[in-house]
Amino acid sequence: MAELGLDAQALEVYHHSPSVVGFDLIVAPVHLWPENPTLMEARRLGKTIITHHQAVGQLADPCCKVFEITGTHSKTSTALLLARILSIRGRVISHTTRGIELWSEGRSNLIKKGLSITPGNVIKSVEVAKDQSAKALVCEISLGGVGLADYGVFTSFSEDYKIAGGTKWATTAKLQMISLSKIGFLLVANIDVKISANVSFGEGGFIRADRNRIYFGDTSLPLELEEELDISGYQTALAGSAAAAHAAGFDEAEIVGALEGFDGIEGRMKITYDGCMEIFDNSNSGLKVSDIERALNNVSGGSLGLVVGEEAETVCEGLNIPALVNLLRHRRIEIDFLVLVGNRLKPWAGELRAEMARDLAAGMELALARRGVDRLLLCVKCFR
Repeated sequence: MAELGLDAQALEVYHHSPSVVGFDLIVAPVHLWPENPTLMEARRLGKTIITHHQAVGQLADPCCKVFEITGTHSKTSTALLLARILSIRGRVISHTTRGIELWSEGRSNLIKKGLSITPGNVIKSVEVAKDQSAKALVCEISLGGVGLADYGVFTSFSEDYKIAGGTKWATTAKLQMISLSKIGFLLVANIDVKISANVSFGEGGFIRADRNRIYFGDTSLPLELEEELDISGYQTALAGSAAAAHAAGFDEAEIVGALEGFDGIEGRMKITYDGCMEIFDNSNSGLKVSDIERALNNVSGGSLGLVVGEEAETVCEGLNIPALVNLLRHRRIEIDFLVLVGNRLKPWAGELRAEMARDLAAGMELALARRGVDRLLLCVKCFR
């Protein structure tokens, strides 16, 4: 705003209560507690109040097709797979929790890392898309869209959660994707969203995927994925990315061809090996306790090591620690070597017979040094 010549200031309202008497417009995050003193003052004074999402939509000016992706899970995987598909026709910029990446012919190069998916960072990704003469921009956005999308994707509304001090559901905020949409906007949505969409996907939707095929209505094409890919963790992303590309005019053969040989994404149950040890990497910023439980259910055979927890300083919303401790108590007999990550888990290290580590890297180092397990599962909530 300041760069555009507006008299704009940033106010810290989480630990302080600055006055907004002298301002005409208030831009507030959608997750801000409604009873926040500064926000209450703005309402009392009759100030115009908009969300960060709305502000970004008014400030950014993209020069290519824009895909906005939001949902309760599978956002990053869907965005990256969509960028992979779109890049067979030209340069694509993706902005996800992995950072800003340039895609060409199905391959990516990291341009900038360390950016969150808060709506404000869409401005940076639009600038990069212009600099790179991209044909498309794919943005993973937290809690809704910003109104720039030609194509919007709801990956899922399952496992909803509360925001704004527990006063509203996250999916309510995510519906900004529609309320802020521009003329010509096309909506792509998982069938579990239970909303009328231009293209639906998921079980019972127009487009769905399994290990060997992608289904487009009544027709299907064979799908050749990496044999060891954990398909259960990618069905939503495969179907969602295919549906978004289909809405954008890509034909079925192009979509299936672009996905050929896909072997997973770091932190999304990607399988690698260290000697004879099989490593299942499920550490990502969107990790929930239910994801950890699902991962434990899907990892079978031989002795098991588990590195689990959170890097609290890098993730704005931590794990549900009581639920995680309860899960570990019930499943501890299945785990031969346990490492807990993060200060909030320290009180339970003794009871759970676990070692402690400060972060994912240290936890993995401990587990690899152990060399007494056949399988290693990494479930740490962190940015990758």
